[in-house]
Amino acid sequence: MKPLMTILLALALTATAAQTRFEPLTAEAAALVARGDSCTRMNDTYNSLLCYEQARLLVFNDTVIYKLAQTNFRRGQFNQCLALTDTLLADTLTYQPLKLRYNCLQKMGADDSLRIECARQILAVNPMDAAVVTDIATFFNGNQQADSAMAYCNLYRRTDSTNQLVNKQLGRALFIKKDYYPALDLFLDAYRNGDQTPALLFYIGRTYECCSIPERAHEFMQMAAYGSNFASLPIVKALARVSASSVKYRDDVLYYTQVAFELCQADSASMAEVFDIKARFYEAYAYQYYDSDKLKFNTCNHNSIKMLKSALQYEPTLTRQYNIAVAYGRIHDRDNERLWLQKIKDSDQPRTKANRNIFEYADYRLDKLKEDEFFEGGKKTDNGIEIVEVED
Repeated sequence: MKPLMTILLALALTATAAQTRFEPLTAEAAALVARGDSCTRMNDTYNSLLCYEQARLLVFNDTVIYKLAQTNFRRGQFNQCLALTDTLLADTLTYQPLKLRYNCLQKMGADDSLRIECARQILAVNPMDAAVVTDIATFFNGNQQADSAMAYCNLYRRTDSTNQLVNKQLGRALFIKKDYYPALDLFLDAYRNGDQTPALLFYIGRTYECCSIPERAHEFMQMAAYGSNFASLPIVKALARVSASSVKYRDDVLYYTQVAFELCQADSASMAEVFDIKARFYEAYAYQYYDSDKLKFNTCNHNSIKMLKSALQYEPTLTRQYNIAVAYGRIHDRDNERLWLQKIKDSDQPRTKANRNIFEYADYRLDKLKEDEFFEGGKKTDNGIEIVEVED
């Protein structure tokens, strides 16, 4: 905007602040608005802006102010757009200026509190704005405020229960609240209506996983992984986890975990999680050799321990120490089992309700090991199995 025009516009707004904003358009102003509209249809925002500014200097009219605000928005002049919508919303909240303000705040990357307050105002005026309902529900779901997301979605669905954008967010809210089967119905309905985005496929897979239907979970998680070109860490981790839970897909786990490792090199928590998945893979693999091949059984358990120790380096937790101790117990390596149980017992972490069972288990097993060794005359078992990765 030219400096002179900016000054003149500011003076005009100040001088007429107390006037009604419903002054009728003069013939000259109407001609300028028509010329501005013609420029807008040609995407000539420079000349449309000049026309609307000139019309605005002639009359203080809501229609002109709104067109001027829209043009500033299209030109990326967001502060000017907000100033004009503030004028329009000074004494009454109306839908179009509110929606323009909301779009402007989104483009500016404004603070969430400003956007959500504006979204609330829009939905108070027009609860059927599906785009804003979807946005506000997405925000609340992203902040684990499922009840708030459900309230807005259900208010909209009283009139329209077929909008898939709103339904997906309601499904997410139900998923967060662990109400999996209704969530699955909504996700699958969106899928049947043509939505095959990796995000939706991931949620369908996760929901099937939570419903303990591993084959369907694997099917949709694999589709999500291919749809995202194996570039999404959460999807690849979930696919590896689902594959590890079923003998049918277990041979793919090593590949999926390797892809996940490559995606999360800078993310310690994710690295630890992927090592955990690989540890569970080896643990599950071990049991198919429990009765048939003790050497492979022990080797798989050693590999599981190796993965857990790697995870521990990225994210030390009592649960991982416990899993290591239990794994050593499975292969009757009492020295190492005792070592890790003692680490748990000596931990400075408080005995909270969440980890109380781990401390109690450590106390129980340490006493049990002493008792067993007393009756066995101090005899201990150490398999001494070489750690090699089993892939067949």
